[in-house]
Amino acid sequence: MTETARSNPIRAERFLRELKASLAPAKGTYIYDACIRDSLEKTSPEDPSGYVEWLRRLLTALAPEKNGSGRKTLDVGCGTGALTVLMRLLGFDATGIDVHEQHVQLAKGLADENGLSKDMFVCDRGEKLPFPDQSFDIVTMISVLEHLDDAALAALVPELARVCRGVLFVQAPNSASLRDDHTGLLFVPWMPRWLARAYVAGRGKRYRYYISSSGDWDVHYRNFDQVTSVFGSYFDFSPSPRECCYPQTPEEYSPTRIGKRLRLSDRELFVGVPLPWRQFRISRGYPREAYDPYLNLILKPKRVRDDEN
Repeated sequence: MTETARSNPIRAERFLRELKASLAPAKGTYIYDACIRDSLEKTSPEDPSGYVEWLRRLLTALAPEKNGSGRKTLDVGCGTGALTVLMRLLGFDATGIDVHEQHVQLAKGLADENGLSKDMFVCDRGEKLPFPDQSFDIVTMISVLEHLDDAALAALVPELARVCRGVLFVQAPNSASLRDDHTGLLFVPWMPRWLARAYVAGRGKRYRYYISSSGDWDVHYRNFDQVTSVFGSYFDFSPSPRECCYPQTPEEYSPTRIGKRLRLSDRELFVGVPLPWRQFRISRGYPREAYDPYLNLILKPKRVRDDEN
């Protein structure tokens, strides 16, 4: 571990055993490997992926006050809870909420393993978030947006605005990305949803999707314009600083072309396809971040903006 790297404060040996047991029916599928890999990245003592340091930077940037106040946080779609527990261990008063009972039970176990109250996690399937108005300084929704259909998202957005008194951070895979991170299959994010579902189903057992409540493909890819439009009636948008984006965009990533850089002797060669429409839009002021593989968005309720003015 480098001098600047910090250790991960989370304890998760029991949690990882219980998680693997809960995912046992999916063993042999891509989503099983992806879920285990993701949980290991979040809970490894050495923080090799830089996940903990990213979360520390993000929450510090989002906290409206630097003196320890302004840290009451809601993690919407908390899943199995690693992110929410890390928030607590990093000094934020975090609550996690999710609709999946099995996930919340795993999250409660992780909280207990780390000496935290199980009550920090809530399972709720109601149309309204079970919290008072303006309860939270920070609301996060990380890798959740893609699992909500249009009706569910439209119902959730005003609720997010209602309970948020500070900022909302949204991270979601972009339909502009090349590869689907739920299956590892190329071009799935570019497909109409009906075609993506048929294509994934046709690829066989390896790509069967186990992690939704129904076991069906529940992924809804959206682009930058669609996401900002959905939130636009209730929130104002700003892109996240690059140091607050996760996963970090590789240095060689270019939103204006698709391909791979190859090094031949002392020469570098790019093999791929240019995307002139993207380049044209960016040259006319369209946000470059709109073509990142993951969207990382900071949103502030319009009510808060109005109060500040």
